[in-house]
Amino acid sequence: MTALLDGKVALVSAAGNGIGRAVARRMAAEGATLWLNDIAGDAVGAVADELAAAGTTVEAVPGDGSDARFVAAWVAGAMERHGRIDVLSNNIGVSRSGPIVDITDDDWRFQQRLTLDTVFYATRAVLPVMVAAGRGSIVSMSSGAGIGGQYGLGAYAAAKAGVINLMETVALEYGPRGVRANAVTPGPTETAPLLAWLEQQPGGVAGHVRDLDLQRLSRPEEVAATVTWLASDQASNITGICVRSNIRAESNRPL
Repeated sequence: MTALLDGKVALVSAAGNGIGRAVARRMAAEGATLWLNDIAGDAVGAVADELAAAGTTVEAVPGDGSDARFVAAWVAGAMERHGRIDVLSNNIGVSRSGPIVDITDDDWRFQQRLTLDTVFYATRAVLPVMVAAGRGSIVSMSSGAGIGGQYGLGAYAAAKAGVINLMETVALEYGPRGVRANAVTPGPTETAPLLAWLEQQPGGVAGHVRDLDLQRLSRPEEVAATVTWLASDQASNITGICVRSNIRAESNRPL
């Protein structure tokens, strides 16, 4: 590794599994001090223990990222402990499939709350800290579904589109004050929930990846490398963009 985040304090949500865990591991390898969150306390605690054993300064703070009061306390705790916040990596998101007319009020609110509200609450909480310091990088996980819609994932697609727009707005409002904000659409990624879902679909994994640019699933470690680079000073003039990877805009397959 190249110590891209040496000396920086990074907050990573949904760090217990999947892409969030891969981001935590990569940022640790690049020298970051980590302040992790996940609603799954055992999972995020195990990640923190793993990274601490390798020499990373890290703490896990279990809790609900869709609770604005918890998020504010999570951010305040990082400042109290470390005195700075340089990076926020937003990774919480969840989908429920079904055509628009079958989406219940609960389905809609559940997906907006977990996928978009979580990004908003964490972003809002770190902005005053970053603005006061005159520096900071926010990287939020979106989806190909948020670029052109997605068949059967209307609520999730709307939330992920909101993530992209929110990052663009943060970039406009706070770029002059030293804060960068970007989104990433990782494409279908080799995580346990996606693999389980694909096994139930016609054609399975092989049928799904035919429409992808790389004709394979992305790996969490690949996504983490992109997130970490965007968070680092090597991307110091990159803001307000959505990095698209391994997707086809014309595809209507769920991501």
